[in-house]
Amino acid sequence: MHADRFSEQENWTDAMTAYRYALAEFPNNAAAIIGFGKAALGSGHVDMAKKAFVQALRINPSNLEALSFMGDVQERTGQLDAAAETYLRMGNVYASRNDLDTAIDHWLRATRLASGQSDARHKLAEAYAKQGKARLAAREYLSLAATFQRQGDLSLMNDMIEAAQKLLPKDPGVRAAREAAAAGERIDPGQVKDTPPADAAQPFVDEVVGEDPYGLDELFALDETKEQRVSAGLVETARQRAMEALANLIFEDSDDPNVMLIMQALDAQSRKDTNEAIKLFQQCADAGANMPFLHFNLGLLHRERGQLNEAIHFLELAAEDTQYTPSAYFALGDTYYATNELDMAVKHLVEAIRAIDVQTVSGHRTYELSQSYEVFADNFLAQSDSDKIRQFISSTQNFFSSPSWEQKVYDARMRMNSLSEEENTMSLAEFLETPETEVMVTTLALTTEYLRQNFLMTASEECLRAIQRVPSFLPLHARLAEIMLKQNRTDDAINKYLYIAKVYQMRNQPEQSVNVYQKVLKIAPMDVTVRAKLIDMYTSFGSIEEALDQYLVLADSYYQLAQVDRALEKYNEAIRLADSLETPNSWKIEALTRIADIFNQRFEWSRAADALTQLLAISPNNERVMRQLVELYLKQNKTAPAIAKLDDLLALYQRKKPVAALDLLQDLVEYYPNNLLLRQRLAVALVQNNRIEDAIAEYDALGEMQLENGLRDEAIQTVQAIINLGPKDIEGYRRLLAQIGGGSI
Repeated sequence: MHADRFSEQENWTDAMTAYRYALAEFPNNAAAIIGFGKAALGSGHVDMAKKAFVQALRINPSNLEALSFMGDVQERTGQLDAAAETYLRMGNVYASRNDLDTAIDHWLRATRLASGQSDARHKLAEAYAKQGKARLAAREYLSLAATFQRQGDLSLMNDMIEAAQKLLPKDPGVRAAREAAAAGERIDPGQVKDTPPADAAQPFVDEVVGEDPYGLDELFALDETKEQRVSAGLVETARQRAMEALANLIFEDSDDPNVMLIMQALDAQSRKDTNEAIKLFQQCADAGANMPFLHFNLGLLHRERGQLNEAIHFLELAAEDTQYTPSAYFALGDTYYATNELDMAVKHLVEAIRAIDVQTVSGHRTYELSQSYEVFADNFLAQSDSDKIRQFISSTQNFFSSPSWEQKVYDARMRMNSLSEEENTMSLAEFLETPETEVMVTTLALTTEYLRQNFLMTASEECLRAIQRVPSFLPLHARLAEIMLKQNRTDDAINKYLYIAKVYQMRNQPEQSVNVYQKVLKIAPMDVTVRAKLIDMYTSFGSIEEALDQYLVLADSYYQLAQVDRALEKYNEAIRLADSLETPNSWKIEALTRIADIFNQRFEWSRAADALTQLLAISPNNERVMRQLVELYLKQNKTAPAIAKLDDLLALYQRKKPVAALDLLQDLVEYYPNNLLLRQRLAVALVQNNRIEDAIAEYDALGEMQLENGLRDEAIQTVQAIINLGPKDIEGYRRLLAQIGGGSI
């Protein structure tokens, strides 16, 4: 290609010209767009280059080459925060492709450009933790804690310190951070050193001599050899952690008599004497030992002995502690499943998945994901399909009993994030809902690639095959609608989206329905039926302001479609709905203004005046509305209310801007030259603005009109007003006044 050759030779001017020719023929060719941007950058046209890279990213937001150039441009132009966001995106793309090392490099670059880049720092912490680099991860978590401390968000600060402490529970640097936070002092992440400190507990252990009456040597060996923990699933990992916590009680400086009972119970448990262990642990619990790790371990022991009610009691207590929430809920799900209480099993397993899943996302996605879990279990159980329920339970058990369950969660989230739309985060529960998940995810990935290459028919066929296998998976239907749009089958795409929205409503997921309706309205903004459904959705879950926004757009749409009566109907519905708000006035003003405009255009001046009167009741000093009312009354020859409202408006103008009063009166007299009351007020305004000669001329004309209409008394007052102004021919006006008074005129 000529353009590429020119680019390789750094002949940027010719390269730009060649790329322009290429883009004229293939306007969506990402390689040509990026090539043009590169050439523009080489020739110093930075703004033009930036526009090219923006266009390339519109076509494919994950295009790493375009992202790299964009980051470079942003750095060159000093847009460091924007550059940091771009490198964050690049890191996310590399992570989705399982290239974690390269992802880390880009996230680091983002944090160096913008020290407050909390999203990138959070990604770094998670990535380091996945790689087993606990010290680096903990330092990133503490950097986040320091950021949130500066921002005054103490809740998030404590969350980050807790995350660091989970990674390095005994590290003095983490402990110093917690103490600094408690004292209101600055957190210093640098106190977590590159190498671990010497184990302060070891000398104490070395001093223990003699026999090991409680079998603690075997228990503490768990700290030294991590193989068992690494090879365990979710529940067993938590159980090992609970037993370590119980065993570590012996090192605490405490006079608690329960400690000796716990040591004896641990000895019995290590000897597989479950009954004795339960008995001793139970004594501790009965004595008031409120320890989540004790409750968790005791719950599992009761479950092993078939004492399911007792197991449920203690596991529920353990679930109240966030450290044991996922594992305790999972064990509860297993316990209920053992009693064939499928509904309760599903609900507890979903809670376990939720507790884990919400930790895998950040920002607004955390809330959206949490909301999707609010209704997932109920909607899933509402299908009353026992085979599907057992399938879900089995799939969940297999997933979380795997030794590598944490890596599997991470991998699943990466794949879901790469396929899900920004406003529609897929949950891990959905991922585990059906054994066909792999089919669904693979299909979405394949069709994404086919769409990128514009293989629309192939993408459609692939999507339809997957829908036949998993008809209830709505993201597949959404993908098919997207393909239809690319094929210019707009009506088919809209019908498909409406089907998806309806299913979401049936599943009691109104937020998702709203998202779909909004998508349809982007395609067909004048679709009044869809907009009416969106209004109903917003109204149903109390989003009144959003509903009112849509009401006004809907009414405008009817007006543009020449269905004026329907438009008026919707404006009035909006006014009634606005009354349910504490502060409805802004919405009512908007609707009444448009109603008045419609009636005015239809020459229904009386109804227009009624709407404006309602407006004025809400906004009494609205000058524009007052003026409109004056003009409407004059058009209807309703002089008395017109003059009354005019006087109110003139009084308002006199306080703020007297010149405006004069301009208004001159405009009105031009349209209504025979209205004596308007001309009298114009003369007064001219005097007030010190335009005496003009005032005398206006009074002269007014006096003549009054005499012509037989208004002798009014004419006398007018001539007297002229005399008071000291005209040049004052004697002539005095003679005129005498003549009028004597009745000779």
